[in-house]
Amino acid sequence: MDNTVILEAMDLRKSYGDLEIIKGLDFSIKEGESCSIVGKSGSGKSTLLNLLALLDKKSGGKICYYGKDSDDFTPSDLVQLRRKSIGFVFQNSLLFEDFSALENILLTLSIAGFSRKEARERAESLLESVGLGERMHHRPKELSGGERQRTAIARAVSSGAGLIFLDEPTGSLDEESKASVENLLFSSPFLSGKAFIIVTHDVDLSRKTENRYVLKGGILEKL
Repeated sequence: MDNTVILEAMDLRKSYGDLEIIKGLDFSIKEGESCSIVGKSGSGKSTLLNLLALLDKKSGGKICYYGKDSDDFTPSDLVQLRRKSIGFVFQNSLLFEDFSALENILLTLSIAGFSRKEARERAESLLESVGLGERMHHRPKELSGGERQRTAIARAVSSGAGLIFLDEPTGSLDEESKASVENLLFSSPFLSGKAFIIVTHDVDLSRKTENRYVLKGGILEKL
């Protein structure tokens, strides 16, 4: 039986003035599916990711989540989507520098509506799962690049999100840290069943996903 389609984009377009960056592309992703989007610098990969994640406004076309047109979303619908259904991992992790790894995740869970007890149990379990059980009380500046990204991934999935957007998740990491993050993404049991959309320059990383796309000339082509 086919998995449910989480996200579908149809004839998606984005322009800045007279410059059309995204030129009427189609895309979809199902529950548990992983996909990567590669392309040259400046091709619009991050722009596309922001559109799909509803962080930026499209110029045309349609984006649906679980079959519902995003144009029909109320502000409350968007809040609930971002709190509970989708997660984000960025190249530089974007952790709160004044909070420990544990506190970064607790904050996300508090916003998502978890009780204090459940949030703490969940956050501690996730950090144990990503190999940071002994580092959970450290602040980001005390963590390596790989540890920061593993914290960011744990935070992204902490509220139960079924779809994770990752923008160059290994782009700023050394080879050892990159390997630890890739192993986490594709081998960790707690990420099983999650859908991923990874934007990356890293061809080796892209080859690990089930489906691969290249963004070229504003059009998405399957590899």
